[in-house]
Amino acid sequence: MSDTRSYSSLVTHETSGYVGFANLPNQVHRKSVKKGFEFTLMVAGESGLGKSTLIDSLFLTDLYPDRAVPTAEERIKRTVQLDANTVEIEERGVKLRLTVVDTPGFGDAIDNSDSF
Repeated sequence: MSDTRSYSSLVTHETSGYVGFANLPNQVHRKSVKKGFEFTLMVAGESGLGKSTLIDSLFLTDLYPDRAVPTAEERIKRTVQLDANTVEIEERGVKLRLTVVDTPGFGDAIDNSDSF
């Protein structure tokens, strides 16, 4: 018994290019650019080393627009804490959701005088 059904009712689509494994990187690239990217970055170090300045320079944004620089007395009293800031950046249609985890006060109480 042979199958004699007609396939004329099937929907066909015209493709604009080659469809197959060779085109997979292009498909993944287009999908990623459309969806956007998400990065989480953690910076650690003593106060005043320029961690925030480095992040601002890398991503051409002001991540901490209203940050006040603490005095030496305030830095001694403060314990290590985690600050997470999220910013959404778009450049040439590509979206980036950047989360920066900052550790102000990390290493401030360590004596590094014999380390260098």
